[in-house]
Amino acid sequence: MKALVKEDGGSGFSYLDIPKPSPGPGEVLIRVEAAAICGTDRNYWTWNEAARGFSEKFGLTFPFVAGHECAGVVVELGEGVSHTRLGDRVALETHIPCGSCYQCQTGHSYNCSHMKVYGTSCDGCFAEYAVAPERVVFHLPDSVSFEEGALFEPAGVAMRAVEEAQLEAGDVVMVSGCGAIGLLAIEILLACGAGKVLAVDIDKYKLGLAKKLGAIPVNSVQTNVRECILSHTGKRGGADVILETSGSGKAYDTLFECLRLEGRVVTVGHPGAPISINITQSVNLKGASIKGVFGRRIWETWWKLASLVEAKKIDLLQVVTHRYPLSSGNEAFYQMEKGAGKILYFPQKNV
Repeated sequence: MKALVKEDGGSGFSYLDIPKPSPGPGEVLIRVEAAAICGTDRNYWTWNEAARGFSEKFGLTFPFVAGHECAGVVVELGEGVSHTRLGDRVALETHIPCGSCYQCQTGHSYNCSHMKVYGTSCDGCFAEYAVAPERVVFHLPDSVSFEEGALFEPAGVAMRAVEEAQLEAGDVVMVSGCGAIGLLAIEILLACGAGKVLAVDIDKYKLGLAKKLGAIPVNSVQTNVRECILSHTGKRGGADVILETSGSGKAYDTLFECLRLEGRVVTVGHPGAPISINITQSVNLKGASIKGVFGRRIWETWWKLASLVEAKKIDLLQVVTHRYPLSSGNEAFYQMEKGAGKILYFPQKNV
């Protein structure tokens, strides 16, 4: 089969012929119909410091098939598979929990103590066929397309961020960062009752996408973000909720200044280095709540997201700006450098 392979610690991926995998015990083989590029994949493509750190934590070894956001059809079952059938339409949860640690046994398997990560700890889905453990398979509703299904994993992160924000009807929300997670969060926030969403970024292209989704764009290069947020929040004195999705350490320079007293901050993006926060001024005296997010609740977040998609309350495909065959693997990443929303691959259309 054809696949995008990371052969070593250099830049780029190789489009190669490799053996078609077979599912082992408890695994399924999926014919991949659509796959999406994530920021982690971009890190692997360039093989930057973030990629090296992630690879060390989750046991990456070369060569490996990249990719972890996908949807497709189950075409082969391994021994012991019990809840999945041939022909099932599925998407994949990226976090592979052990099932036996304290976290797994107390309802927090999404942050398992011995967690493996699909497309890092094992081969991923930038291929015509992909093997995955049955325990990370999510069965897609019939009305959900493969393209939408490929976006369930990143949209699930945005959904989880909104869940953790304890959003209330009419809340004013600031979304810091208009990458795919930020854009998907804007859709979900507005569908779930946010009164106003202010989207902050430095990229005009991404801010244009945010505006199309219904957010108020705020260019942090051209605008004093704090003053802008205060002008939109009146007596609140700041946003009720801030979702930090950019992963930029610089975002924290003014982040808490944009938050009202007793406001909530949910952090999603991973800064590449330690950052400094004034706990007394920014957290204690402000009465701020901070919640970190790493992945989706298994499977609560998935079901909530599926309900919104099925009901047409959100349209995940609004964030997709480019589509490529897998054979144009590196071209898609060059497009990311120039400007893009979410990019999809179609492994069954390699021409």
